[in-house]
Amino acid sequence: MSELSVVRNAHVFAPEDLGVRDVLIAGEKIVAIEPRLDLGRLRATEINASGRRAVPGMVDGHLHVIGGGGNEGYASRIPELWVGELASAGITTVVAPPGIDMVAKNLEAILAKTYALQSEGVTAYMMVGGFQRPFRTFTGSMLRDIFTIERILGVKIALGETRASRFQEHELIELAAQLQWLHGATGKACVMHAHLGESEDPAGQLLHTMRASGVPPRRFQATHCNYTPDTMRAAQEVARSGGFVDFNPILTPAFGHPRAVPVARAILQSLEAGVDSDLVTMTTDGNASVPITLPDGTPGTYEKSLTWLWEAVVELVHEGGLPLTQALSFVTVNPARALGLEARKGRIRVGGDADLLVIGPDMNIAHVIARGRHMVDDGRPTVMSLYEPGRAPHDAPRGLIGTGE
Repeated sequence: MSELSVVRNAHVFAPEDLGVRDVLIAGEKIVAIEPRLDLGRLRATEINASGRRAVPGMVDGHLHVIGGGGNEGYASRIPELWVGELASAGITTVVAPPGIDMVAKNLEAILAKTYALQSEGVTAYMMVGGFQRPFRTFTGSMLRDIFTIERILGVKIALGETRASRFQEHELIELAAQLQWLHGATGKACVMHAHLGESEDPAGQLLHTMRASGVPPRRFQATHCNYTPDTMRAAQEVARSGGFVDFNPILTPAFGHPRAVPVARAILQSLEAGVDSDLVTMTTDGNASVPITLPDGTPGTYEKSLTWLWEAVVELVHEGGLPLTQALSFVTVNPARALGLEARKGRIRVGGDADLLVIGPDMNIAHVIARGRHMVDDGRPTVMSLYEPGRAPHDAPRGLIGTGE
């Protein structure tokens, strides 16, 4: 029999408001959502969520799990992330794109970390592609990589970016056609995830590809849409064409991006401009390679920015005046749909993966459950990576200790 656990008396936002419910979990799945659920003689671990809300675990579709590289020389290379800090930030599903460094931070390292995080309790995927061409691959072609490696969901490209290799327009149209074929062949999202840079027309090639390729618009996602006023305008055009638009809390003037629009303001401005709320996503772009800029212009403390995703949700509710259901959609149902994970992720629902957060009246994250595993208890991680600072020696992550057989 599967191990049972139940979250009692939670006000459930799935993200739609379901009222006060008990959520029953068996193994990795949600099996019941009912008021005053009677388990009879069944034994289950219980979490008392009275006076608290339960919301879906966050889906972060752009997070550099091994570090994005080093943009300030060799000594600035970014370290890998730990599962305990991911869970503590409320992130239960993560997609790792290639960063700016694809020499020392190669595909094999990203995939290995993806497998590690998956074994430690969260759900982890990756993308291929990157900044510099020819793109590195596992099998000799990106098409074969996506077809044969289950954890790969799509391709990251960089457009309007001075540090990135350039595309001819016909190359992007061909890439879009390959992704569309792969979507049909694999059932995966096979998304073209486009980094928008600081050029005056950062999405020009992306929009041309969307219009000329005939590929459905949901196969495209523009990220870094709050990077500059130009990317903000580009986001409106991408969304009008039916593509997903992604905003990042890491993009702020205080974090070394003087032309950036802070994420909550950027989303509110986009919605006011008519962008379809269902096409808006937020991702951290966390653990990238940009330090905080001090008032004198020099680099300061490095910030992983994992917690900024939930803080942006809170800001959109408390200061932006958005309903919690809508603010949650940007980090739950919308990214799950963009990544082709909507059957399992992004909602609290029967049959879905048991990924949920229990938040207090102050909106702080009290409990995190990922694939049915209690990862954070009363604000403290209970599951940590093997070498994560602060982990007790006896607390081995699941799947890392062999049976000896």
